[in-house]
Amino acid sequence: MTGLDSDQVGWLVEQVGALLGWDLPVGRPRALPLDTALVMVLFGLRHNLASDVLGEVFGRGSTTVERYREEVEPLVDEVLTPLYERVRDQACRDAVLVDGLVVPVGERDDVDGLFSEKKGFCGQNVQVVANLAGRVVDVGDPCPGGMHDRRAFDVSGIAARWAGHHAPGGPGMIGDKGYQGAGIASPYKKPRGRELTEVRRACNTALNRIRAAVERAIAHLKCWKVLKTGFRRSLEQFPTTLLTVTKLEIFRVYGLR
Repeated sequence: MTGLDSDQVGWLVEQVGALLGWDLPVGRPRALPLDTALVMVLFGLRHNLASDVLGEVFGRGSTTVERYREEVEPLVDEVLTPLYERVRDQACRDAVLVDGLVVPVGERDDVDGLFSEKKGFCGQNVQVVANLAGRVVDVGDPCPGGMHDRRAFDVSGIAARWAGHHAPGGPGMIGDKGYQGAGIASPYKKPRGRELTEVRRACNTALNRIRAAVERAIAHLKCWKVLKTGFRRSLEQFPTTLLTVTKLEIFRVYGLR
């Protein structure tokens, strides 16, 4: 239901419970115990379910579901932040990979630049950093879906946060052809009217084999279907949800280590 194993869910219940007095013997009793409420919140993120659908599944009204989402999700984010920061710090020691993900968000009133001609839908451009093993280690601030990856690399904060990697003598960063000019390793483009040399074709093949790992990382991130099948909530909530889901994916992979 949640993408996490029982030990991981149990640990989250324990950590969130330490921050939140859920079953205090005063006031109105909670409609759900904490473990059920947490599973409901994770289930909603994993399968991108609307509040009324979650309410039907868990036998509660959509208002109660929304209230628990607003209460529990920030605490999940808080307890997973140390792991997120530790994994990101560890990734700084080696080369990393970067690629863009366009998350569908639908048309939004008074918001321009969301339509991605490449993808054919309105979305948010998310810059994803992964290690060479194909595990997500960081995401940038969301940008409009119509923004090119090269520009989003800068605007999202990823270029600045990982500047040491694409600086001379740094551990290295690899991206696709859309990142040419960003100072990171990327495949050669075919010159107009000419073919690539054999050496450059071989370089492209080698880079693409390494770079394929970031596509696996993005595929795993999109298993949290709130980032795949259409973000329904207010667009102002998207950056927070993106970070929470990223931390949950890192937790899913690294567990309690």
